[in-house]
Amino acid sequence: MPLQYKFDQLLDFPCDQHLRIIVLNDDTEPQRLIDHILELMPDSTDVDSIMDSRLSSNGKYISYTVRVRFNSAEQIEMLYRELPKLDFVKHLL
Repeated sequence: MPLQYKFDQLLDFPCDQHLRIIVLNDDTEPQRLIDHILELMPDSTDVDSIMDSRLSSNGKYISYTVRVRFNSAEQIEMLYRELPKLDFVKHLL
């Protein structure tokens, strides 16, 4: 059963979701992350700037919280599939 089926059952679209994105702490600008999300989702109605950021205890990673407005389950699945393919993104929660 595709995830889309569950998203469609659980969420009413459009909907806002908070994403926690863990990236390498390599001086990557947070705006770079936002720009990539906007490239992947050009028809999204809203992507907020970084709402929260936290440095890992060893300083190797930074996690960012971003609010994204999704218009469909397909957008959620696509973002979860494509964003981790970026070399600086380690995890997407």
